[in-house]
Amino acid sequence: MHIVDRMLLGVYALVVGVLALAGALWAAGWEVMARWAARIDPTAALAVCILLLAVSLRFLFLRGPQGDPAAVVLRRAEGDVSIALQAVEQMASRIARQIRGVDELRATVRPNGERVAIRLKVMVKPDVAVPPLIDQLQQSVREYVEQTSGLGVSDVRVHVSGVAGEVLWRGGRDRRRVL
Repeated sequence: MHIVDRMLLGVYALVVGVLALAGALWAAGWEVMARWAARIDPTAALAVCILLLAVSLRFLFLRGPQGDPAAVVLRRAEGDVSIALQAVEQMASRIARQIRGVDELRATVRPNGERVAIRLKVMVKPDVAVPPLIDQLQQSVREYVEQTSGLGVSDVRVHVSGVAGEVLWRGGRDRRRVL
């Protein structure tokens, strides 16, 4: 649930709770509530009721989080096979880390029917030619995931987030320089 909906739900619950308490005290015959209820403007009461009805309808039709499914389901003649997205991410990460020139890596997988889209965020080592590295990453990850999991890979996108730095010593202090 979005933060705005949570805040709206909190305010709504507070208002409905106060109104329910006031209604219960009025029904129990408490004179203070009866005098207070007699002074309420009918137009204002109608406006509050319409507002509460609108918020009630909002929460009635509010859906839970619509996040991505946690797995991709392959439909086979023998039965369905469910492969967790986390397992596909681990496969992609495993093969990508074996490629020379990759320093740090983060893989994310998005389902697309019986196919997946893989996103790699990599930090490359210094003095590595980036275009051939990206080509090798895309080809290796696609082939490995398709062969290992049986899933089709719609695309492999690589985002090079930076070049790994080397540690330099200057003036007795440790400094990191990004090449």
